[in-house]
Amino acid sequence: MPRRTKTNNIRLVSERAGVSVATVSRVVNNRTDVSEELRKRILAVIDELNFSPNKGARRVYNIGVVISQEKPLMDEYLSEVITGMSAFAGTESADLSIIMNSGSRQRSFLKQIRERRCDGVCLFAGDVPQIAELEKAQIPVMMLNYPYRSERIGFVNNESYMGESAAMEHLIGLGHRRIAFLAMNMAGDENHMHRFKAYTDALKRHGIEPDEKLVIAHIPTLHGQEAGYLQTLHLFRQAPDVTAIIASNDTMAEGVYKACWENGRRIPEDISIIGFDDLPGSAYRNPPLTTVAQPLYEIGYKAANYLYLHLSGTLPELPGETLETKLIIRNSTAQAGQNLNKRSIQGEKP
Repeated sequence: MPRRTKTNNIRLVSERAGVSVATVSRVVNNRTDVSEELRKRILAVIDELNFSPNKGARRVYNIGVVISQEKPLMDEYLSEVITGMSAFAGTESADLSIIMNSGSRQRSFLKQIRERRCDGVCLFAGDVPQIAELEKAQIPVMMLNYPYRSERIGFVNNESYMGESAAMEHLIGLGHRRIAFLAMNMAGDENHMHRFKAYTDALKRHGIEPDEKLVIAHIPTLHGQEAGYLQTLHLFRQAPDVTAIIASNDTMAEGVYKACWENGRRIPEDISIIGFDDLPGSAYRNPPLTTVAQPLYEIGYKAANYLYLHLSGTLPELPGETLETKLIIRNSTAQAGQNLNKRSIQGEKP
């Protein structure tokens, strides 16, 4: 019996689907000039015939990483996650495509992914509104730090609640009762909501009366450092007796340091600071920042790995995995009330 060639296979697909060989080729190569309805019809025939256009050769899968947040690309948080994904791509038959989908470039999500010929996509929490479009197109997706899962969507997330709970227990154990929380935008971001819930639950658990003046709403800025700085200035104006601050992330904590210095608040003698993420630069602040570490590099690596295994047929379903966080105690926290000076409370420079 003669061996069936790739050409015969693709011709069989075209005949069964009632389209030209060229149209099947465009679908196989993830081209954009095919309607979604026609694409689905051809893909159904390909699945039915178990047609593999690259049989006998190891296929290189293109994984798209979409950046939609209004923030610099080389933000340390993004950089750590993408570094983990790049490390995986360097060891397997996978390429990584960075897709910017912000500002004036915001347009059809699906169109951009098709243009880049992406086989699968990794999304951050800010891209959640785009999920429905990708689900409809049946494009495999791994969510980064957002616990959403469906038939073709998996996630790698961090345990935000337990991490922030450990931070609060640490501060309360040091005698702090006037603890402020600098919030991120919590609309639609479960991790930041979990961090705030951990804050309020810890206060309740220890019988500490909550004070709305100590919860500072997010201030949208291009740089997280500026948000933390402005939120801290607002905090000092309305709650000058604050003795500890929890920032929603390490980038915001950088701004907290600047605001404390300008207002004569010594860290940690007058005020204790805790961040979240354990970004590489956090250990080199002055003083080194106490923070909750989440495995950003591992999150990126695992997400790319799971997507590759799914695309290559090794993993039938994309998983949902939540990784542990850990409190890293450094020198930005200390016992409450031992060295507090009046000038710091009044917001004057020494």
